[in-house]
Amino acid sequence: MNGWQLDHFKRADLEPILAIEKSSFKWPWGRLSFEGELHGNSCCNFVVKSTEGQTAGQVIAYAFWRLTVDEMHILKVAVTPARRGQGIATRLLKRCLAWSVEQGAVSAHLEVRPSNVAAVELYRKLGFEVVGRRPSYYTDTREDALLMMKILKEDV
Repeated sequence: MNGWQLDHFKRADLEPILAIEKSSFKWPWGRLSFEGELHGNSCCNFVVKSTEGQTAGQVIAYAFWRLTVDEMHILKVAVTPARRGQGIATRLLKRCLAWSVEQGAVSAHLEVRPSNVAAVELYRKLGFEVVGRRPSYYTDTREDALLMMKILKEDV
C-alpha cells in the first residue's frame, strides 16, 4: 500500500486509536470498549500505520467489526483528520470486506447516522444499500440509524 500498511490491533495501538476516536466522533468509544475488542471471540480489527518519513509506524486509521457465522457487522471506522480524503478508508474497508469473505462472510451490515453524510456516501460507493432504519438508535441524540447492507457472496 502506498504510504501505509495494515496490521492487527495490539494493546500498544490503544492510545493513538483513542486520540483518533476523540478527534473523529462527537460521542467516541472509550478505552474499555476498545480493550474489549482485543480478545473477543468474534472481534476483528485492522489498524493502518504510516510508512512515510517521520510518521512511520504511527496509527493513522482503524476498522473494527464482528464476524458472526456468515455475517460481518462493521462497528467502527476512522481515519486521522490529517490523512482524510486520501482514499485510506475506502482501501481499508475493501480489505476488511475481502478478509471477511475469506473467513466465510456472505453479507456485511452496519448502522450509520444519516447526519454522517461522508460515511453514508463512502458505504454507498462500496456497494452498501440502505435496507432499513432504527428509530432513535443513538441514545445521545435520539437520531435514527440507517441500517445498511452489502451482499458479499451470493449463495451457491
